Formats: sequence, structure tokens, C-alpha cells
Amino acid sequence: MRLMISRMISVAVFLFVVVPTVSFAQSAYDRALESAGNGDYATAVIHIREAMKGSPNEETIGLAANIYLELESFDTAVVYAKRLYEEDDDNAAYVRLYAKTLIAAQRAPEAVTILRKQIKKEPDVNSYLVLVDALLGADSVSAAELVATTAKQKFSKEANAYLALGNLYFNYKPQPVLELAVKNYEEALKLEPALVQAHFNLAQSYWKMANRESDEDLGNELFKRSLQEWNEVSQLDPSNARAWFEQGKIFYLAKRYGDAAKALTEYRKLRPVGTGNPLASWYLGKSFYEMRLCDSARVHLDDAAAQVDSVRPLATLYMARCFIFTKDFKGATAKYAATNPTVMEGSDYWYQGSALVLTGDTVGAMTAMDKGVELDPSQCALMFRYGALLSSKAMYTKSSSVFRKRLESCSDSLDARVLAFIGNNFFADSLVDSAEAYYRKAVLKDSVNPYFINRLAEVATIKGDAQGAKALYEKAITLGTISEAQADKVQAEVALGKLAGIGLQEKDWSGIIGTSKRLVTLNPKSLLGWIYLGVGHQGASNKDEACKAYREALKIDPNNKTAKDNLKGLGC
Repeated sequence: MRLMISRMISVAVFLFVVVPTVSFAQSAYDRALESAGNGDYATAVIHIREAMKGSPNEETIGLAANIYLELESFDTAVVYAKRLYEEDDDNAAYVRLYAKTLIAAQRAPEAVTILRKQIKKEPDVNSYLVLVDALLGADSVSAAELVATTAKQKFSKEANAYLALGNLYFNYKPQPVLELAVKNYEEALKLEPALVQAHFNLAQSYWKMANRESDEDLGNELFKRSLQEWNEVSQLDPSNARAWFEQGKIFYLAKRYGDAAKALTEYRKLRPVGTGNPLASWYLGKSFYEMRLCDSARVHLDDAAAQVDSVRPLATLYMARCFIFTKDFKGATAKYAATNPTVMEGSDYWYQGSALVLTGDTVGAMTAMDKGVELDPSQCALMFRYGALLSSKAMYTKSSSVFRKRLESCSDSLDARVLAFIGNNFFADSLVDSAEAYYRKAVLKDSVNPYFINRLAEVATIKGDAQGAKALYEKAITLGTISEAQADKVQAEVALGKLAGIGLQEKDWSGIIGTSKRLVTLNPKSLLGWIYLGVGHQGASNKDEACKAYREALKIDPNNKTAKDNLKGLGC
């Protein structure tokens, strides 16, 4: 706000010796006073409403005016302060309270009138201070300057005289003279080190100076000083909500999210969700979001979205991301559906697509991921998964397109697998030469991967190059056998099975026997190995060995038709 007028309750001003006529009202007053003293104005206002029923005394009316002033219900504060003023317009405390409410309600000229009248009757530094604020609120800067300098002359040993001058320079026209404002606030603190309002106003001055400073180091130093002054305010007056808010804001803007969350949590204790500055919910929710404390973030992001139009789209977006982080994919799907696309980044379409896949909407997922490919192809892992998803849906051309864009944007350990996937897509479309070209590229990237070698062997088989295929399968077997990776050992088994298949086509029974023995040695539970071993022995007229092999196959799969039929045919 432009004017720095203290709204902090000084309840002692209204502790008059007045005995209420209604005991219930007294009880409600005590509760309101206690809540206000603790900074819990949301509760205080509930109690003060009860206390104001019937015929409240001046003490109660004054407390009500202060509570509503603190809660920024200015029109209501004016009503109660005016009642006090009309009861006794000679009481300086009443006049100042009424004036403060008028200034806050943008009725500063009225405040000027009653304050000038009061000062004529009883010159007082506190009244001069409020009059300066009133004149500034009425855009009477020259008059405010005259009053402020007069106050300094009359009350040179009073901190509030320097506070008035500081306020003058802070709000000076055509532009503030912040250096002089700071100087006078510091003078006030020399006279009264615990003057909360001087620390409060000094913090605001440093903040403004920091924001206009072009030198980054000096700007950071001024932000630090502002933070220190706000911290001083919260130490002197822990119930000062504004101090906690401003500290949280500075920490938030500095991306110190943990510190921001601590300060803003204190603010929300004093100003519960739904009250106070709605930006507090935005800063606090975003801080929790950045720390991935999504359960804590939700209530504040939802509150910010409900109250601040400008942050609503982003609040919804952050909630959608939070659901992704916490693996609530159904929640993420709903929030992304409600998010304005103008704030979504490329990564968000990937998140949205992933959530849709996991909730069963593959078609919707593809639409989202297509947008992700367009906007953010650098999401390497997600690009890989999407390409694989498209391939699994037999959308081979589109899959290859996604994989090619990934190769353009990413270079990592998955490159060889990407090339193999493109090869598989061509293979599935019977474009064998194109498939072979990509398999060879994959082998160039990773020459010891037996899967890539097996794919080349498959192409050789289709092209009728049995000898070339055999050589490639043998290489895959060697690589897979010596590898520690289970996936590579599986590829060795695949290669042995393929070799046995070639032997069957060639009716090379001894070759089948030798290959299948290697297979069951590598994996004694290989059903295919025992079947081929049986076939090899059967072809070589080794009935007993064939029967033995088929029985081993049935131990693994008791319902295997080939083993059963061949055992029966052999009369085992």
C-alpha cells in the first residue's frame, strides 16, 4: 500500500476502567481481546461481534474498530471508530483512531479536518504523525511537509516525529526520496529501538530501493536489509501478519522455498486460508510444490486459484503436476483436463499423456504426446516410451517418426535401441532392406548387444543367406553367454533356438542335437531346447534319447502337444 499507516492494535489505549453492564458481553470482550493479542483476528472478530451486542462500552467499541481495521474491513472500522469519536471528540486517542480508519477507507480529507481541530486543542506528536499520513493520503504533499518539519521542531526527542518525516519522504511527489526516508526511520530507531512501525517502514523502504537498483550486488544487499527489518518486526511483534508475509515473499522470490514456507505458514496461522492476502496462498502453495510437498501445496493452490484470477491457470497446472509426482494419475488426468493450454509446457503434455496411458485412455494419451513431440522432443525417456507405444499399436510409420525426432534431440545410451526399434518397424512392414540398414546402425552403436545381432541374423534368414545367419547367431550366442546381463543370456537362448530351426529346415539332425544340447545346458528349463533335442534324436533314429528329451519337455509343460504326440508316435 502507498501509505505506511500503522494498523497494529494497541489494545492498551482502550483499557479504560469501565464496568460492562452485561457479563456475557464482558466474557466475549475478554475472548476478543485475548485473540487479538495473539494475532488471531479471524477468531477475535467472532468474539467482538458477540461483545458488540446490546450496549457495548467505549472499550469494546474501540477494540472492534481496531480488529476490523486490522482485517482490512475499513468501512466497518470507520463505523465503530466514528461512534467513539462522536462520544468524545476531545479524546485524542479516539480522534486518531477515527482518522486512521478514514485514511484506510480512502477518506483522508475528512481525517485531515478532525486532526487539525484536535492539534489546535492539544498538540501531540502522535496526532502530528497521523496528520502527516492523512495529508499524504489527500495528496497534500506540501502541507504534509510543513506538518512533518513542524513536528520535528516541536518534538525533536520523539521517535514519532522522525517517523512522520520518514513517511513524508517515502510518499514524496513526484517521486519518493527513499534515502531520506531511511535516514529518518533510522533516527527514530535511535530514539526508540523497539519502535515496530519504524522497522516496518524501513523494511518497505529497503524493498523499494532494492527493486529500483540496477547493480545486482547492491540490490541483493538491500533485499537482505529489508528481510532483516521484517524479521525484526516479527521478533518484536510475532502477531504482525504482514511481517511474516513479506519475509515469505522475499524468500519465495529468492527461490528459498523452505524458508518461504516457514514464514508463510506463520502468516497463515494469523490469517487462515480464505482471509488476508490471497497471494500468500500462491507463494506458499508454490513453495510447497517446489519442495514436492504436494499434500501441503493443494489447499493453498486451490485457495489461490479461487481468489486470484491471474494465477488460477498456473495453480491448476501445478496441482496437475503434483498429482503426477504423487502418482495419482486419475487426479492428474482431471486437473490437466481443466488446465488452460496457454500455460502448459511441452513436458506437461508428456505428463498428461503418461497419466492417460496409465488410466486406460490410449487414444487421448497419443493426442497429448503428439503435442509433447511437437513442443518438447528433448524429453528423451518419454519420447522413447511413446515410440515404443506406437510400435506396439502397429503404428509403425508414426513410431519411426517419433524415434527419428528423438535421435535429433537426444544422444544417450538408448540410441542403439532406438535404431533397432526403427528397424523393427520396417521389418514389421516387410521393408527388409530398410530394416537391415537400421539394424546395422544399431550394431555400430553397440556391437556387443546380442539382440541387434539376432535381428541382423533374422534378416539374413529371410534373404536366404543361411550361412550368414548361422554366423550371426553364433556371434549372438557367444556375446549372450559371456554377458552377466540376464537379457543378453535370453538372446543367446533365442539364437540357439533359431539355429536349431535352421537345422530343422536343412534336416541336419546332428546339428540340431548339438545346438539343442547347448541350449538346455545354458537353460535346463528351456522347453524349446528339449523339444528340439527330441526332434534331433528322433530324426537321427535315436528313439530312447528322443523319448527321454520329450519327457523332460513334459516336466516343464505337461500339456505340450508336440512332446505328447511325438512320444505317442514313437511308442515310448
